[in-house]
Amino acid sequence: MKQLATLCVVCFALFLAAAASAQVKDAEYSWALAVLPSGAEFTLEIAADPQSRWRGYRYREHVAADEGMLFIFSREQPLSFEMKDCLVSLDMIFLDSKLQIVEIAHDRQPCPAEGPCRPISPMRNAQYVLELAGGTAGREGLSPGDRITVLSEPSIP
Repeated sequence: MKQLATLCVVCFALFLAAAASAQVKDAEYSWALAVLPSGAEFTLEIAADPQSRWRGYRYREHVAADEGMLFIFSREQPLSFEMKDCLVSLDMIFLDSKLQIVEIAHDRQPCPAEGPCRPISPMRNAQYVLELAGGTAGREGLSPGDRITVLSEPSIP
């Protein structure tokens, strides 16, 4: 009897997994895990829509050493970011469609309360931007050409 109940639970779980995978196109990302070449892991908040990309790290007073944010765009394109209303320094790691680093903006400081806020724009197109606490990219030895692994559901290339 116990074996039958276990079999039913397993079958139901497989059914739910199949149904979920059929709707991957419509799924929204919320969190993911990044693994750097060093093996360091970072829990990521996902910014995949215009509102979450605009909000980003604005007004946040702290970014934990093992946290980050991944900005997702539909294709490789020219990107431009700024530190407007950001309260913490950040590393911006620009990634291509294969999650290879194309450029790193190290330890970018918040914009002044008054005056201009200079944009941060890589020289190459990017599809993803990984933001980590300022100084992390240097400590982890990241450089252009390195590949970041992102584990998520649905999967990110």
